[in-house]
Amino acid sequence: MCKPNHKKNNLIFEIKNALRSLGRTYNYLQIIIGPVLRNDYLEKQFHQIVDDHPKKQFLNLGCGTSLGKANLKNLDCYLGSNVDIVADLHQIPLAENSLDGVTSVAVLEHIKEPTIVVKETLRILKPGAIAHFNIPFMQPYHASPDDFQRFTSSGLRHLFRNFEIIELQSMGGPASAMVWLTTEFLSISLSFGIKQLHALLFILFTSILWPFKFLDIILRCYPTSQIMTSNFSLLLRKPKKKI
Repeated sequence: MCKPNHKKNNLIFEIKNALRSLGRTYNYLQIIIGPVLRNDYLEKQFHQIVDDHPKKQFLNLGCGTSLGKANLKNLDCYLGSNVDIVADLHQIPLAENSLDGVTSVAVLEHIKEPTIVVKETLRILKPGAIAHFNIPFMQPYHASPDDFQRFTSSGLRHLFRNFEIIELQSMGGPASAMVWLTTEFLSISLSFGIKQLHALLFILFTSILWPFKFLDIILRCYPTSQIMTSNFSLLLRKPKKKI
């Protein structure tokens, strides 16, 4: 999952990787000037469940720079001061029915075999346990260290067909999708195939266009926003009986 394809590595990924060392500051920069206006409603619901059940055990799958809690451990394929378990998500080193919940934010697009990861997630969760996923739809290619797929709402319902889907909603929205796609279009058009120039233009146009993402405060409330939303957020439950 985490072995980079060096032929596909680019300056944007290298800059992003360097900024990871800033920890929570990096997360705040993503939220403020990143192209996506995040709707954290379902993620907050998940973390409220974590806070309300201090004796239960939860896991963040692909934690990145996120900080853990006493009952929320972090798993990632990279070493880090915030990482409790270093492992490949295709083979999670935990026993069956051992966790009360998992969260995974913007990870499955970077996974070669997401169906295997979903099966692994189902395996380690206790019956009735909660799962939260944030997964992209209308987003350009963004290697970290690689990028393999996107999912429509129908695709997500199929991918998580062995879960009970409590809620599926637009996390970004159409405006976020357009900001990111427009930024990429302008950067590609004006960089004339020069990768370093493309990376610099991407940063420039992101810093100019990011305010337009706030249109999603209204747009993502429309049911039709799922036609071209930037990403989806799901809250799931492992059935108490096999489906």
